[in-house]
Amino acid sequence: MKETLEITKKDVEDLIELRKEDTFLNHLWNVFSRDLRPTGEIGFNTIKVWKQNIWNATFYPIFSFEFNVNSHLIKITDKLNPIGKTIIGIFIIGFLYYVIPKNLTEFNFIGNWLLIAIISVIALVFILVARMIYRFEKQNQLDEIFELLDMDVDQKIPEKEWSSKNILIRLFTYPFCLFLIGLNIFLIIPDGGYLLAIGIFGFVGFYLIADLKMILKK
Repeated sequence: MKETLEITKKDVEDLIELRKEDTFLNHLWNVFSRDLRPTGEIGFNTIKVWKQNIWNATFYPIFSFEFNVNSHLIKITDKLNPIGKTIIGIFIIGFLYYVIPKNLTEFNFIGNWLLIAIISVIALVFILVARMIYRFEKQNQLDEIFELLDMDVDQKIPEKEWSSKNILIRLFTYPFCLFLIGLNIFLIIPDGGYLLAIGIFGFVGFYLIADLKMILKK
């Protein structure tokens, strides 16, 4: 959003039912308590708002509303909450711990290529699904916020689906999804790995369908 909207700081404050600071411990408590009320931190020229729902307790977004000296909204940004970031970080660290061999000089990468491919697939699929859950939740909450604030369609600022960042991501994820489908058809299924194949098909299908729906929705 480049220009000032006729949305005031008071309008955004009214979205919040529970006031808390944006800290790791508060978000951790939020995850365990499953408090579904809109929660936020009110600063001088910035308001942070976040909200869980029943099915997404960890990868929910935090929206930052920035205001000018006249208390009019000028910018909305978002970020993943610290618990979601921590879960992804722990997963990546654990993944690297189990993937990187203790003695690299003696490890037979060619002989263990299938194991490496499967572990890499699981890791990348996890990241893709986490990202998709976050994007779905972000867009759903943005739509709800826009409706509550009675913002005009022209004032809305959904994520640009064909931004440079999203194009680069798709240039990697779409070929990778095709690679996983081919890996399933020509290697995993003939080798009898039916459960793994079903899981990969499920994750890949979820990502592709959800992403295409996101694009068509725009």
